[in-house]
Amino acid sequence: MKRANLGRGLVILIIAGFFVYRYLDFASPIYLVLIVIFGGLGLLSVINYLSTRWQNIGLNLGISLLFLDLVFAGIKWAEFGRALAEANYWMLVPSTIFVLIHLYFRTLRAQWLLKPMGEVPFWPTFRALVIGITGNTVLPARAGEFLRAYVLGRSAGISIPGVFATVVVERIFDGLTVLLVLLGVIIWGVRNERLQNFGIIGAVFYVGAMVALIVFMTKRHWANTLINRFLPKKLAQLALGILDGFISGLAVLKNPRQLGMVLFWNIWTWVAIPISFWFALLAFNFGTPIPWTASVLMLPAMALALSIPSTPGGVGPVQVSIKLTLATFIALTPGVDETVAAASIIIHISQLGPEVILGVISFMIEGLSTGDIQAGREMVDTTHPQTTPGSSD
Repeated sequence: MKRANLGRGLVILIIAGFFVYRYLDFASPIYLVLIVIFGGLGLLSVINYLSTRWQNIGLNLGISLLFLDLVFAGIKWAEFGRALAEANYWMLVPSTIFVLIHLYFRTLRAQWLLKPMGEVPFWPTFRALVIGITGNTVLPARAGEFLRAYVLGRSAGISIPGVFATVVVERIFDGLTVLLVLLGVIIWGVRNERLQNFGIIGAVFYVGAMVALIVFMTKRHWANTLINRFLPKKLAQLALGILDGFISGLAVLKNPRQLGMVLFWNIWTWVAIPISFWFALLAFNFGTPIPWTASVLMLPAMALALSIPSTPGGVGPVQVSIKLTLATFIALTPGVDETVAAASIIIHISQLGPEVILGVISFMIEGLSTGDIQAGREMVDTTHPQTTPGSSD
């Protein structure tokens, strides 16, 4: 615990050091406030006088503010306001429509992943999906994934660990798709060494995860042997029960037809998002035409940004990912810089807003409470979860 506190404390102190550097550049008094806040949080963490909860809050908030500073430091706020005022917000209508189309395709993909466990209706699957997305936006540590599994298991009466396994498969498909998109952008001529390095690291991770799942499915007896050998009998039975539920969610990988349909809907799921980005970009005047490849490159850039620990919704890293994407295609001169900053805010809202609104509505329709959120976090500790059949919309 002390070592973890030391690590978090050192990172917070590094963030405070970054604000010292920015103060020397811009001499803004706001940096002095940030230096005092994060310097104090870092020192309290290092000497183990700050709870883990407050350390995490300080760390995530510091990361978000650091990234936001990279986008907004030094901009002219009057120009920023003008860019917001002159934006063509009607372009957000088709952008939002394609966000909804993305959610539709994503729900169909989830239904095919769930088929080995039974025929799960569209609307319970959709509601669980948007509740999970909303949970990932407002809860730490990707807790929305567990909440999604809990909600769907409860409403459809199927294995919650099994549902969670399909979410794991989804994430691997998502990661591999994003890497393919990144590869395609590089082939189309966007040469960037950092993108290539990210692509290599991501490929190793997601291909390794897929191989691990296949090995787990084909050599399940290895896991049984290890669990029975090293765990007490009662704990071994608990672990084996969870594995039984989990492996039921991987059955789609053994069925060529079902796997083919998952891949089919996976393609359409990720085609819709760059189109949504494209319409949102058209809402702003950057002084020069933006090529359509910018919206495609924004997909892996934003996916990477959302994997960085920060405040809910990826505030900060998402803004930087949008700025870096646009900087690949246009020169960030005065005036354009402010437009890019404005676009980074509006594009972020246009993507997360519809999903979060639908998630909150679905949360109320499902009749969930804060206790259900906690149950979602703890669902992996339950061998045979109590599932209550819900609506069959």
